[in-house]
Amino acid sequence: MNAKMSRGFLLFGLALVAPSVTACTFRSDPPYRHDHGHGHDKSIVSPDDQPSGGGGGGSSSNPDPSGVAPMLVEVDTDQTMSAEGGQGVGVFVEYASGGHWHLWWTCDTLQTQQSCDFVVSAVAASGNLRNVDSSEVNRGSVTSPSASRVDAKTTTTTEVHGIRFDTDPGEVITVEASVGGLTDGAFLFFVQAGKVNGGFSGKLTNPLQFQGSTP
Repeated sequence: MNAKMSRGFLLFGLALVAPSVTACTFRSDPPYRHDHGHGHDKSIVSPDDQPSGGGGGGSSSNPDPSGVAPMLVEVDTDQTMSAEGGQGVGVFVEYASGGHWHLWWTCDTLQTQQSCDFVVSAVAASGNLRNVDSSEVNRGSVTSPSASRVDAKTTTTTEVHGIRFDTDPGEVITVEASVGGLTDGAFLFFVQAGKVNGGFSGKLTNPLQFQGSTP
């Protein structure tokens, strides 16, 4: 796939089941919010408090080359999204109570007649990833280079590919995704405060950190 920034970030027919509220908040670690040397301020801050972050191609455990650390966002627990395979490019992150994660992705092949080469990685901040389920992957591979990490690679057209795994309840994970070698926060979708991406119109980081709104 010849990945271009103009290609397929808009998802057609994206739907979610979640309560409708207006607030959009992001939780963040420094450098987004400091408490003047007395530990990390883990309070809720609004998107207006966030600097614009670069997408970059950094690793899942370190800040990206632009120097911006991954944002930490809260995902509505037990809320899901749906999108039709082939209609748009996206990587979707869902969390279910008890530590159950579902990452899945779609391409825009019906719009472009091209396939998408996805590389999707998830890393637990502490503890291990358990019960990794790769049954939603074909024409690709799923590997676990360590007990806390899983990497998936697929060539996706009109299918919906994905992986499932478990963590300790309330665990933070870091997700990094690239399409055709391009890494950008515009690929990443989640439900926050009853809205896709919480209604946030700024630039998300990629990698991006996730935590369920309730364990």
